[in-house]
Amino acid sequence: MLKISKKNGFSLIGIIVATFITLVGLVAILTLANISLTGASTSKNRLIASGLTQEGVEIVRDIRASYADWTDWEWYSTAPLLHPIGDSEEYCIDYDDIVLNNCVGTDPPLKLDLTSLSGIYNYDPGDDTIFSRKVTLTRKGLNEVKVEVEVKWTTKGQTHTLVAEDRLWNWK
Repeated sequence: MLKISKKNGFSLIGIIVATFITLVGLVAILTLANISLTGASTSKNRLIASGLTQEGVEIVRDIRASYADWTDWEWYSTAPLLHPIGDSEEYCIDYDDIVLNNCVGTDPPLKLDLTSLSGIYNYDPGDDTIFSRKVTLTRKGLNEVKVEVEVKWTTKGQTHTLVAEDRLWNWK
């Protein structure tokens, strides 16, 4: 008579099931880690874009404020040939500009000067970044100018846009 002995151990099916469960768990963990890292990168870029849009509005305010008499600013001028009501122009401006610079062609990328460690975005020295900024001024009335700042950036083939709008009034 043959004697069948029972051996303690794992069956092939048990090993396959255990491997499958482990792999499902690892894929879930790695997916969550990827989502977390992507979210952090997206938040960082949105924060930078938010700062760049606010800076654009503030630069236009500073340029307007640099005129002792605001009616000397071309956008409040009563001369109808400069900027009639409804007129609109696009500008590319840096943090240290004292005049408005027209954008030529497409939106040039903002640069980040890493050599001076200033951390300031501008159009002059530095390495290209993923951000571009366009400032549009539109004359809405004799004493009202709409300022619209649009910051665009592209990551992983997807274009993102952040727009801020403000109104400047000639209240002096």
